[in-house]
Amino acid sequence: MTDNREKYLDLLRDLIAIPSVSARQEGQLEAAQLVGQAFAEAGAEVIIDETYPAPFVFGKFLSHDSAAKTLVIYNHYDVQPEDPIALWATNPFELVAKEGKLFGRGVADDKGHITARLNAIVDYREAHGDWPVNIFFLVEGAEESGSTYFREYLAKYATEFADTDLVIWESGEVRGADRLEVLGGNKGIITFTLTSETANRDLHSSFATVVDSATWRLIAALNSLRTPAGAIAIDGLYDDAILPNERENELVRSLDVRPTKIKQDFGLQRPLLSETTGEDFYDNLYFKSNLNIEGIQSGYQGAGVKTVTPATASAKLEIRLVPGQIPEDIFQKVVAQLAKNGFDDIQAELTLATPGYRSDMTAPRIQALIALGQRLYSEVEVTPTSPGTGPMYWANEYIQAPIAAVGLAYHDSLVHAPNENIRVADYDKHVELIQALIGSYEVK
Repeated sequence: MTDNREKYLDLLRDLIAIPSVSARQEGQLEAAQLVGQAFAEAGAEVIIDETYPAPFVFGKFLSHDSAAKTLVIYNHYDVQPEDPIALWATNPFELVAKEGKLFGRGVADDKGHITARLNAIVDYREAHGDWPVNIFFLVEGAEESGSTYFREYLAKYATEFADTDLVIWESGEVRGADRLEVLGGNKGIITFTLTSETANRDLHSSFATVVDSATWRLIAALNSLRTPAGAIAIDGLYDDAILPNERENELVRSLDVRPTKIKQDFGLQRPLLSETTGEDFYDNLYFKSNLNIEGIQSGYQGAGVKTVTPATASAKLEIRLVPGQIPEDIFQKVVAQLAKNGFDDIQAELTLATPGYRSDMTAPRIQALIALGQRLYSEVEVTPTSPGTGPMYWANEYIQAPIAAVGLAYHDSLVHAPNENIRVADYDKHVELIQALIGSYEVK
């Protein structure tokens, strides 16, 4: 480590202090300006693009070598809401160091990645005088709200990425004590709202003997999209899905993810869906879609009792998508299925659409990254895709380079939860990894 370590931990402290919660459209400009200022002070050409409510920060650290390739690093400065605040042991917007860990909202997802990577870039230049590769930082401010504007920003700056041969993503964990995860993809997603309206106003509940409420109607519609065992019942859901290859199937089955561990970690009270449907656990988790109800709203929810038969009911749902599934097409399949099932009166509104993406984990640059990890960590765990979602598809669409995620979170980082934290040792090792990655572009 160099003297820059404390400087960039101070930057992390300042970033954590900004409650840049994209769900509330709060603190985004302030965070973008701080990140942009730090990039400029480190020697980058900086653009802070305020075209959309979540400003985009584009920092270009340029090599003096005119033939240098480009390494793109993706991050985001926005964070999840801190709720429930009562469960935090520390102030969520204050960086707190204790017991070999750093605590604060965004320290793992994703502000710690920004400062560790910037630390590595500055350290490398001070040690070697120049970078052997152009390093482009792309930092968005709405990742936690579906990367609402990221595609537009990428399209705007697409010509800048011509010589890119690798994109480093913001996620990924250090498993166990010292096992690096190299992650190569994530699922896409559609979110949508289903609404039932059965009257022009709520009725007295005595009419429930003869009137079907909006709530029951919506529940029936939702149930029609699944079998009694829990399998998704949407015709054509996987018509265009890209099946995993043999190597990808092998990789996910070698991961430290086990059905028994999931049951234990979350205290599950019901069997896993794969147990009730007879489907394969690993195939479902990594290579299949979900149908998830995020929330339902209908009728009276206040104190006491209000005897009404609700006239309206709505539910927010999501379907995670694998590569090949086109978001708008999947949404139309949902609408068609509801109509086929007799629920063409249910109103459907698409609210978010992002395709899925998987890298080819045999790409030379990803293989080189894996080799670096094997040199610096005790072990490397190669994960072809994540069950979660991010805008990898759009990054690949406009940058046209393989994507790999390596990170500094660990299994108990409590990402999105109270007491979010990272281990200091993982933070320091990530700085070393990014330095080694930059050095791998040196002409031998």
